[in-house]
Amino acid sequence: MSYLNLKYIDLSSITIVGSLIFFIWGGIIVGLLLFIYFAINGNFDTLSLLIPFTIAFISLVGGGIVYYFIGTFIYNIFSKKIFNASFEISNGNIKRISILPISIIITLINIIFVILFYPGLKLVLEVILIDLYSFISFTPPMISLIGQTIDIITNPIIILIFIVLTFILTVLGEFIYDLVSKKTGGVEIKLENNNNGLNKINYFKPSSVGLNLAISLIIPYTIINLIISFLFFPVSYINFIWVIIGGGFIGIFIIMSISTIFYNLIANKLNPILVELESN
Repeated sequence: MSYLNLKYIDLSSITIVGSLIFFIWGGIIVGLLLFIYFAINGNFDTLSLLIPFTIAFISLVGGGIVYYFIGTFIYNIFSKKIFNASFEISNGNIKRISILPISIIITLINIIFVILFYPGLKLVLEVILIDLYSFISFTPPMISLIGQTIDIITNPIIILIFIVLTFILTVLGEFIYDLVSKKTGGVEIKLENNNNGLNKINYFKPSSVGLNLAISLIIPYTIINLIISFLFFPVSYINFIWVIIGGGFIGIFIIMSISTIFYNLIANKLNPILVELESN
């Protein structure tokens, strides 16, 4: 059994891999589904056709490049100046993860993202509202609901609550993972030493990723849905249970398992994520 500190994550490798996975989900899968939806409904106007391409662009640039590059860049700074994440690996399985350091780092990264992008987020959402009003015939109640939603999302108090919840829910999810991994064996991972001192993450077992994350995230996911239901879209108990079971456990399992398959293909065909691990 070895206890490893994650000292450094290679920016280029994680940005490439993360961007491609985001692009596959957003640009290909979601975009294709939307295209089929528009085709079935006979809605081939310019706006409808632009939506899939817009999602592809946002997935690639916003989700992949911005999120992974900036987030990883910030992590590498924290790992040198403050502390870093650590993992307990036994027989190729991640048995435990460092709860407090990872939770603090993720929360700090989110705080920096909020500071950097809050003004732009508010502006973009307001522009989107105007564009939607111009292109789509929303009823006044719908316009009012969208406006209230934007006000809630960009409210500084709500953002502060979001930051606090990020820390609490991350701690909770990691704590559950450490408990669950004792029964499931944890996430199976294959590492390979590189000549330049970095380690290649060559493989994750998809079913182990899907199962462990689905169990670990179901309670944080439930809490988030309770908050959303309270603030935005109240639902019946039966629908809420379906959201938790179908969209929650099953959804997380499927999405994470498929994402892991995408990662393994990218790592095998292009390049895996490179990290610097230090034994403790």
